[in-house]
Amino acid sequence: MAQQAVLTEYTVRTSKITKPLCVALVSDLHERKADEILTLLQNAAPDLIAVPGDTFERRAAEEKPFAKNSYSFLRSAFLTAAFSVNWFFLHVLGRRNMPDTQNVYCFLEQAAKVAPVFLSLGNHDMTLTDEDKDFLRQNSITLLDNADTACECGGNFLRIGGLSSVVDEAWLNAFAQKDGFKLLLCHHPEYFDPLVAHLPIDLVLAGHNHGGQIRLFGRPLLSAGGGILPKYGYGMYHNRLIVSAGCSNTVAVPRVNNPKELVLVRLLPL
Repeated sequence: MAQQAVLTEYTVRTSKITKPLCVALVSDLHERKADEILTLLQNAAPDLIAVPGDTFERRAAEEKPFAKNSYSFLRSAFLTAAFSVNWFFLHVLGRRNMPDTQNVYCFLEQAAKVAPVFLSLGNHDMTLTDEDKDFLRQNSITLLDNADTACECGGNFLRIGGLSSVVDEAWLNAFAQKDGFKLLLCHHPEYFDPLVAHLPIDLVLAGHNHGGQIRLFGRPLLSAGGGILPKYGYGMYHNRLIVSAGCSNTVAVPRVNNPKELVLVRLLPL
């Protein structure tokens, strides 16, 4: 039986806000049904909802992300075995969990009634359709594709940016120099070390690795790109990078010791 989705909370204290603020982190919907996550979100009633990528399934065949993985023979063999196991679960045992755009349209429409929604792009949704973009506009959802916006939320002034899978470093560096509390939506946690760690960005919200899919002895087993034992599975790192375990399961192999989660980040003034 699948584990129930959980609510995980983190607290960040900063001198750049004057009133408590609650930010929900919703990552990796992948167009799957997420009724449990939506219920948790509605009950939590955050002030702001951050959606850092892989919301849709619009992957570009020519996608060229910032960093490519290179695999050794052993890793390639492991990945071949993992894909074979997934194929078996999906086709032989009949465990199907296919994406459907209406799932994510319904989720986002309801989420936008809870709080303002800000959405950035991951490696699975780099090529949104015109219909997708119209839907986001009609529901007042702010799309941040290597872009940022200023907003007032809960009596606080924020700069919210979205770093896409295909990186615009010039935009990122310019964003980092702006004033206010800077919140960055960045789908890939592996971008933090080379691109973000040295910049004066206050908080980074990420996903991508689905918590490692299987967790053994508290450690994530797999990254979303197929790497083994990723550095960032889920949790809070460096006091300013928060990685979600994700809101869906995109493969037939079940998540083990790794429930889907909605993350709440409580920003408190110093």
